[in-house]
Amino acid sequence: MSENNPIRVYAVHGWHKDEDYVRLFEYLESAGNFFYRALSDPNAPLPQGDGVAARRTLINEALKNSECVVCMAGAWERYGDWSRFTVDAARALDLPIVVIEHFGPKNMDIQLKAHAAETVGWDSRTIVDAIRRQARHEETTRFDTIEFKLD
Repeated sequence: MSENNPIRVYAVHGWHKDEDYVRLFEYLESAGNFFYRALSDPNAPLPQGDGVAARRTLINEALKNSECVVCMAGAWERYGDWSRFTVDAARALDLPIVVIEHFGPKNMDIQLKAHAAETVGWDSRTIVDAIRRQARHEETTRFDTIEFKLD
């Protein structure tokens, strides 16, 4: 992964940028040395035709170019039909799905958890690492360093 070859990510949404969608991309932007291209656009102009069919077409076309799908547990609950359609389409294309748990204490739907290639919490580093592993099979070799003084 490099600036010239970013990971192509599709984030599940409900046709507007809600707090989870915005938070996800804030986390991805804050990650150092992580290059991605967002293929999901909740505000994309719809092609001519039936609204539902046009939106499904947009999702399918974007997923064909994606390497990884990210589904936030909150989006799964708020936008049930669109989230399920997106996850089902991603599974049909054999795309890995990274699921992000709720932001705060709440249980996740077991059906969503069953679709996940990997489930992570709201932490920039774990989200980025999961996307790297699932999209490009890149293992990160990060270590936590804890500094302390001995008196």
